[in-house]
Amino acid sequence: MATRTRLAVSTAALLVGAAASACGGGAGGGAPTDASEKDFCRTQSSLLEDLMPDDVSEPVLPSDEQMAKAVKDWGAKLEEVGTPEGISDDARKGFEAVVEQAGEIDASDFSIEKLEELEAGGKDASAEAKKQADAFEKYLTETCGNPLDDIDMPELPGSG
Repeated sequence: MATRTRLAVSTAALLVGAAASACGGGAGGGAPTDASEKDFCRTQSSLLEDLMPDDVSEPVLPSDEQMAKAVKDWGAKLEEVGTPEGISDDARKGFEAVVEQAGEIDASDFSIEKLEELEAGGKDASAEAKKQADAFEKYLTETCGNPLDDIDMPELPGSG
């Protein structure tokens, strides 16, 4: 899988599908509720920035272990920063599910089968979990825009 595709799929799956497939509760519940929108948005998009190769002309794909560590670290940052005031209860619960899922991820979660399962939006998730995931996705997009819009993802050699 190309770096660009792998990073985009992984991040999209985690930001959208993870919240829907998680049960909610647990981690993230103690995260602050007074983050600035700037800090919140910067932290949300930091996963993609952290995983981008330093030199896209000779990209080195992160290993599954490196990706899992990056996601765990990102989840810890999310929990540390928290959410801005005024986030709806459902969107906050979706955020908490993402933080929980990020904390539980491991290298095996980056198999193509698991990513496709996450990308499907947690088809076995409860209606409540899906509602919370949708609320968080909507809040995130309205507050921060599309996370891929802020990342300069140049074409890789041989991909154009």
